[in-house]
Amino acid sequence: MASPRVTRRWVLVAAGTAAILGAAATTLPASGSDEPAEALRARVLAGLPAHVGYAESTGRLGLPEIPALERVTALFTGVTQLRAYVAGPDLWRVDELTPAGERDTYRRADREYLWDFGANQLTTVTGETPVRLPRAGDLVPSELARRLVGLTRSDPVTSLGRRRIAGFSAAGFRTTPVDPDTTVGRIDVWCDPASGLPLRVEVAARTDDRPLLFTEFLEVALTTPDDRTLTPAVPPGAGSVTAEAADLAGALRQLDAPDPPARLAGRDRVPLGAGLPGVGVYGAGVSGFVLVPASRGIADRVIDGAPSAGGVTVDVPVGRAVRLTTPLLSVVARGGVRRGGVLLAGTVAPEVLEQAVRELPGRRA
Repeated sequence: MASPRVTRRWVLVAAGTAAILGAAATTLPASGSDEPAEALRARVLAGLPAHVGYAESTGRLGLPEIPALERVTALFTGVTQLRAYVAGPDLWRVDELTPAGERDTYRRADREYLWDFGANQLTTVTGETPVRLPRAGDLVPSELARRLVGLTRSDPVTSLGRRRIAGFSAAGFRTTPVDPDTTVGRIDVWCDPASGLPLRVEVAARTDDRPLLFTEFLEVALTTPDDRTLTPAVPPGAGSVTAEAADLAGALRQLDAPDPPARLAGRDRVPLGAGLPGVGVYGAGVSGFVLVPASRGIADRVIDGAPSAGGVTVDVPVGRAVRLTTPLLSVVARGGVRRGGVLLAGTVAPEVLEQAVRELPGRRA
């Protein structure tokens, strides 16, 4: 979930591995669209109704493990169980249910709160970052649909047959991205036609029509959650800390990283503001990609482990690099240069990232 007042970009998959979710270029109907599908898309774009529900998300992206990003990768390579309580864009709660308990994220106005049952700790998060790693709450059907539909609002849509989902007779529409550089083949959304609440989302690649990421409400009600449910509480004996949003950016935060180039692979860098040195977002929508600075150790571990994960070597002017690809995602890692390494990733053709990594400046370590 995200406030409409916040102009940050969201990296869909591990290490910034996919679509950057932000403002689309136009709200005009796309060529080839049909009216019922356009009407459904407009309902989703108009805003989400209050709701409470239980959902499950399944990822089949075939991502290799990336050091320091194992938790993020797991969101897209297995099943994630979610409880969502949504009163509005700035007032919500999402619980990720795990075998060890749960991890809860609350949003209240301009602050977020993270409750970790296993660590017995509540973290109050202040501030915003222009880019963050994905989290479980991003996979709730209503939130994932909102982001993806916003990204692809200028692409053509067609109607899908109705499906029975969580007690609703859901109407569906399919978005087909037209940019030749994206690996995304289709985005299917089913929603309650009366309220516009998205109930199921599927994402498939151009080369594999099976859904590689899908999320669905198994139970949901159009009701406003009680404010007590949306208010974090610290149990007796639990820890309580405060942290800046930038400090939680993990692998995206490398204080000594060089500035990213203004242009890579024919795409201009998207302005992000301060807070995450070295991070660069290039292009827009589902054909964008991200450059993430990584320590020399992380880059080397990705490169050294690439052969066992089906990775291939990429010839670069400086250092060494490898490419890891799945039907939906492309990742390139470069190491062996001064000031650490980099990861480039996105839902783009691997050739785009190969061109980008060859254009990166750098000196040998």
